[in-house]
Amino acid sequence: MATVTEQVTTWANAERTGDTSALESLLHPDFLAVGPYGFLLDREQWLQRFSGGLRYTAFEFTPDTEVRYIGGTAMVIGTQTHRGTHAQRAVDGSFRVTLVFTGDPQGQLAAVHLSLRTPPATPDHATSAA
Repeated sequence: MATVTEQVTTWANAERTGDTSALESLLHPDFLAVGPYGFLLDREQWLQRFSGGLRYTAFEFTPDTEVRYIGGTAMVIGTQTHRGTHAQRAVDGSFRVTLVFTGDPQGQLAAVHLSLRTPPATPDHATSAA
């Protein structure tokens, strides 16, 4: 059985490379993700992001806390920074991420929650010097 820290590394590497086979093994069947704008993705939708055109050119996850255990569940909070495109649109950003792993022997990833750390650099968020 892999440790939670090893599972986090496996997840980050699979996300970075778009390895849906590794993600299929890691994600719990009842996996649910909350995106930075509040949308929800189930396991199949999360995997389909890569066949739908998601490509990372850079991806890094840095834990901001120790692994926290609540009962048999493990939780890791960290910072995810990535650059990439989805359907030829930039998806660059920095996010606070919570990863929740099941307490069963597989230690599968049950949930991901992303929240924006910095707003995207778009005209909607630009400030003027006027």
